[in-house]
Amino acid sequence: MKKEKSRVTSYNVAKLAGVSRSAVSRAFTPNASVSLKTREKVNIAAKKLGYHPNVMARSLITKKTQLIGLLMADWENPFYASTLKKYSEKLQKENYQTVLATINENSDINTSIEFLMQYQVDGIIMLSALPSKDLVRKCNQKHTPIVLVGNSSKELNTCTVNIDHNAIGENLAALALNLGYRRFVMIRGDKNIESGIQRTESFSKVIEKKEEGKILANLTDILGHDEGRNAMADIIKIDPELVICSSDLTALGVIDGARIDYNLEIPRDMAVIGFGDNPISSWGMNRLTTVQLPHEKLIDESISCLIRRINNPELPPKNIELLSDIITRDTTRKLMQ
Repeated sequence: MKKEKSRVTSYNVAKLAGVSRSAVSRAFTPNASVSLKTREKVNIAAKKLGYHPNVMARSLITKKTQLIGLLMADWENPFYASTLKKYSEKLQKENYQTVLATINENSDINTSIEFLMQYQVDGIIMLSALPSKDLVRKCNQKHTPIVLVGNSSKELNTCTVNIDHNAIGENLAALALNLGYRRFVMIRGDKNIESGIQRTESFSKVIEKKEEGKILANLTDILGHDEGRNAMADIIKIDPELVICSSDLTALGVIDGARIDYNLEIPRDMAVIGFGDNPISSWGMNRLTTVQLPHEKLIDESISCLIRRINNPELPPKNIELLSDIITRDTTRKLMQ
């Protein structure tokens, strides 16, 4: 019977490299203090022996797993797939790995966070979701910081990286009025999401102050291409000049409904603005006017905030608001006055 090969340990690497076992440990620990010469000797010995450090064993000593929980929802939005890729790549550069948890009809936010905590993650990044105060308190007690991305709550003791949605609403109103539009329909998904409420209220305040234009309808619980297309059955009765959507996919659905189901020409018969600047928004005939979110900066700031609080749990939560741009394409036009 063939004898099973014994597992290579840090002791074997240390002996071959002529260094201590603690030096081997430091050589494989990110940001640990070790000379370049010692690190090189350890790497050569480890490669020769086929040694790989035991991350789980090391976590028992350092009390850090180098794991970050990423909680996401709304997988129908193409933005989230590319976001997951970017988070994974950027966290790997910081010597962290990603544990993904999703929110769907069969799992709530708190259940998903409890799942992540089972893996002893060092921190959690949440996209467009809000945990309960009790769960945030439990995470803080365990020194597991949470960063909220795309959402915020003054009641929660967490870092937030958000968009200035009031500014978006004001800028959308300024653009719409400057182009000559006066009859508006607003479309949102969940009517209780604070960011959508802020944009709508800021938009409304501008047109009221200017005494120009009117919101003919504020439609909610409409999200995604199919729901946007179906919504045209109600929109056509209202006859707006401009439809402003809380999602690019919803906006593209509205456009398809207008063109295919009601033979309207965009933007001659009706203009449409989306939100998010997903890649498909600039494709072919889409050429959607939309709000471009600072995706890259959202990701960078959220990772930076999280790592700072992992390294120093006593730091107070930081709240960051980023500005967005409006990208004008072919689904809006300047009206003749």
